[in-house]
Amino acid sequence: MAYEKESGTEIHVADEESPALTTYEPNFQRVFARGTLLRMEEEDEDTIQLGFWSAKETGIELEEEDAPNAVGYRLETEVMMNWDSAIRLRNLLDNYIEDHAPDKYLDD
Repeated sequence: MAYEKESGTEIHVADEESPALTTYEPNFQRVFARGTLLRMEEEDEDTIQLGFWSAKETGIELEEEDAPNAVGYRLETEVMMNWDSAIRLRNLLDNYIEDHAPDKYLDD
């Protein structure tokens, strides 16, 4: 288990002394996501909706006359989380990216 230096946030990382074990739960499914969408409902500012999409279509015409063209997404799955979970997910991803991402992705 690793800790983020500045905040002391716990980040679960597998190593030889403490392997990370996972179990697929009933109705678990794996999806391939090409992108993500993120939004928050005005009525519930504590919950974040993170959607994973596999394809998108741009320039969709809406029925209203002066409406701008829309973008449509094929949503594969959606995750609902609170802010604490979102912060922990960000810390986990930051840690993993720093340790494992190819250099061509770290240049930016």
